[in-house]
This record gives sequence, C-alpha cells and structure tokens, in this order.
Amino acid sequence: MMDAELISRIFCALAIALAGSLLFVAAGTAWMLLGDKLRRRNPFAEYIVHEAGHRVRRNLKDLDRRYFLYLSALLVHVLLLLVVFLLQREALPFDYPAWVWLAASVTVGVASLFIPFQIVKLKRSRSKLAYRRTANIAVGHALQRIASRGYNIYHDVQVGNQVIDNVVIGAKGAYAINVFVLGNGHKKSGTARLSDSNLVFGNAKTSAPVGVSVNRTSALSKELSKVIGHPIRVRSVIALPGWNVVAADTEKHLLVNEKTVVMLTGWTDPDTYLMDDDVAQIHDFLAARCVNGAKTPG
Repeated sequence: MMDAELISRIFCALAIALAGSLLFVAAGTAWMLLGDKLRRRNPFAEYIVHEAGHRVRRNLKDLDRRYFLYLSALLVHVLLLLVVFLLQREALPFDYPAWVWLAASVTVGVASLFIPFQIVKLKRSRSKLAYRRTANIAVGHALQRIASRGYNIYHDVQVGNQVIDNVVIGAKGAYAINVFVLGNGHKKSGTARLSDSNLVFGNAKTSAPVGVSVNRTSALSKELSKVIGHPIRVRSVIALPGWNVVAADTEKHLLVNEKTVVMLTGWTDPDTYLMDDDVAQIHDFLAARCVNGAKTPG
C-alpha cells in the first residue's frame, strides 16, 4: 500500500526543485542578455575584420553558454531535490489520498525532464556546429594560400539577409565560396557531384546548396556591380569539406573541398577579369562590410 506522507514529500521536493531550476534558467538567461547589452565596445573593432568562420564561432559561443547554463540548472535541480526531501520532516497539510500525490508527482517529474531534454538537444546542436566551425576554418585557411598570389580574401560577407562564407577578389575575377556541411555533421569519406541543379552525395540528393549559392552569388554580383558602375560576374563556388568531389562539367558552379579550393583561381574567363581600380573599389566596399563590429545575420 502506498504511503501518502512519503509521496507527498517526494512531490514537494520535485516541485521545489523544478521551480528552482527554471528560475535559475530564467535568471541566467536574463543575466546573459544584460551582459551583452552592457558589454564594452572594442575600441579597435573598426580595424578588425572577420576571420574564417566568424559567424559560426559566434553562434557556437552562444550555444555553449546556453548549454552550460542548462547543465548548471540540472545540478541545481538535483541538489534542491535532495536537500528538500532530506530536510522535510512533515507531510504537506493537505489530506489527499496517495494516488493524488502519486499523479501529481509523476506530472511534475515528467515536467522536470524539460531540462535534460534541452541538454541533449543543445549537445547535439553543439556537436554539429563545432564540426561546421572546423570545416569553415579549414576552407578559410586554405584560401590564405591564394592570398599570396595577389588575391584579397574576405570572410562572412553580408549580402542582404544572407552571408557568404568567403569571397575572393583578384585581377582574374570574383568568386563567392559557400561552405556546406552535408549529412549529420561528421567527417565523411564519400563522393559528391553536381547533377543539373542537384548535389548528389552518397545515396542522397539535394538541391538546397545549389539554390542557396545561386541566390547569394546573384545578390553579391548586383551589389558589386553598383559599386564599380558596370556589370560584374561573380563565380559560384560550392565547398564541401570532408567529401571527395567530382569535377562538374558546368560553367555555373565549381565544386571543391578543403583541399581543392585553392584551384578555384584556375577557373577563369577573360570576360570576368577586373581592372586594378575595380579591385580597389571592391576591396574598400567589402573590407567595410566585414568589419568585426558590424552585425551579421545568424
């Protein structure tokens, strides 16, 4: 037979632990938001441009803060649960049958799973975003080899409400490199290729990367054309870190990985060449757009 007094004590401990942990999450979230508002502005921000994977690093940092907040909340929940249950010597002053206390305890217990659920969810997102960060950095660092050939490299270039991961500008043209992580965010060893407007990787197929690249590249082309006063073609480069890529027989896109991205400057057309004045104007425009203090969409 169920002990109504014992179950009422369990319910009380569960309820207080849940309320305390949720209050801790709310207070922690408010503190982080307040901290962001009160953070001192970097006096050198206007002289610092984005590094490779800047946006992903920032998002991962925010995700880490939330992840550790919920981990701390789980610790608070467990401690409150133990302390309240062990210190409470008397039953609650409500004369309810045991099954009522049991139902209430189960309800509060299920609600308490919210915090562990958030921890698991954030950990998975964190793992995928960490891989994406590493992939972006790998591509960005590989592009530094191109910089030694007289090309300018820009990272996380905002175009409208979108962001292009990397932009390369030089005398032989302009290139927009969009980095995509395929699959579940882990190292791959399969082969990817372009087929019409689709990206085929392993046994799967998607048109999303191609469509995203087209939209971002077209938007950048329009903006740069306004800057220099005449039409400019920006070449679309799709980077798939961790995948073996098959050269695409198309003039619309170049498919590369972190190893072959340095070969993009070999994809040239005399019609896309830029004058030195054009390169200088574009540099001033993109350098201002990529200032570290500027806001970029998440």
